[in-house]
Amino acid sequence: MSEIFSLIKRCCLMAAFFLCIELPPIAMQIANRSNRVTIKTIGLVLLFLLLFGFIIIWARQTYHRYNQLPIRKRINWKLILGGYLFILIGEFILGVLNVLIYHQTETANNQSLMAILGHNPLVTIVFAISAVVLTPIAEELIFRGVLMNLFFKPNTFWPKVILSGIVFSAGHVSTNIISFLLYCMLGMTLAYIYRESEDIRNSMLLHGLNNLVAILLMLSQVFN
Repeated sequence: MSEIFSLIKRCCLMAAFFLCIELPPIAMQIANRSNRVTIKTIGLVLLFLLLFGFIIIWARQTYHRYNQLPIRKRINWKLILGGYLFILIGEFILGVLNVLIYHQTETANNQSLMAILGHNPLVTIVFAISAVVLTPIAEELIFRGVLMNLFFKPNTFWPKVILSGIVFSAGHVSTNIISFLLYCMLGMTLAYIYRESEDIRNSMLLHGLNNLVAILLMLSQVFN
């Protein structure tokens, strides 16, 4: 009975994190309704940053509480760059399939992100920076640091990687199986880097690198 209660508790904790990480973008979407920088816009941007700050602090504390791996082993740039190359190949293959099968050149998640960029200058700047810095930290702490240590035994590898990919993808907007698999592949790659290196900073850096390139491409399209 105690094991069942513990499992329910861990599932509820993960569900709470899952819901919380969806809140900051909502504040930005509301702030983005105006193309001018107003007091309301500034307030909503500050709310956005405060929400991210709260989530990161909470996730970091929870991660350290449940962590099953050594803390701060080392930064493995070779593993990070290899992971990024794998992501590029996976995105290319799945992107081609998405065009051929569903005639979509962009995922619904990317379309929703692009809708935030370029309309309000303050929102654009803060959101672009947060996508490269705050989002990777928060999402890695939640979907890798917390999730992968909450379930399964410490020496388990692939079940944790697969679970992380599925839950991570569920947190992104997908309109078809191909786009879901794309984010699942991304989440599993980040999870693999975390477990293989045993240092969550590696998956954070890879996530930040991936988001940096994605944001720069989006900005080039928005301001083209």
